[in-house]
Amino acid sequence: MKIVNIFAYKLFAFHYKGEEDNEYDRLLDLWTNTEYVREFLITNKADIPKDKTKRQFVEYIREDALYIDKQLIMITETKDESLSHFFQALDNAEYQFKILSLQKGRRHYLRLYAIKIDEDTFIITGGAIKLPLQHLMKDREHTLLELKKLKKAKEYLKENEVFDEDSFYEFLNENQNDK
Repeated sequence: MKIVNIFAYKLFAFHYKGEEDNEYDRLLDLWTNTEYVREFLITNKADIPKDKTKRQFVEYIREDALYIDKQLIMITETKDESLSHFFQALDNAEYQFKILSLQKGRRHYLRLYAIKIDEDTFIITGGAIKLPLQHLMKDREHTLLELKKLKKAKEYLKENEVFDEDSFYEFLNENQNDK
C-alpha cells in the first residue's frame, strides 16, 4: 500500500499493490469507460429503476465522474472551500469530530470513499457506483469490498501512528519515499 498525492497536498489516494493506478485515477478511468459501466449495469440490472434505461445511466455516470473531478480540482485550488464540503461522514449519525473518520463524497450514483485526516486533508481509499435501488454498503458485493478497503486503510494508518495532519505528513516523509 502506498499513498500518493492527487491535488495540492490536500487530497491523496491509496495506490494498492498490483494496481496500475492509484484509486482516484483508476475510478475515473472506469467511470468514464462506457463498456465497463455498461457491463456493471447489466450485472446489476435489478438495481436500476424501470423508468430509466442503461444508456441513460451510462451517460449519468460519465457526467458525474467528470463533475467530481472538476469539483475536487476547484476545491483544492481555492481557499474559499475545504474538502469537507465534498466529503461527509460515512455514518450519517456521526456528528462529532472523530480521528480517522470514514468519509464519502458523492454525486448522484457515484461514491468516493476516503479517510479524513484533517479538515482539508483526505485519503481516497476507493469508490463505487451506487444505483438507486442499492441501500447499505453491506448489501452488495462491490460496496462491501469498498467498506473493507476503508477499514483496512484506517487500520494501516493506525498501525503507522497516523492520527492527525502532522503525523500524516511525518509518515509520508519518512516512509513513502522508501517504497
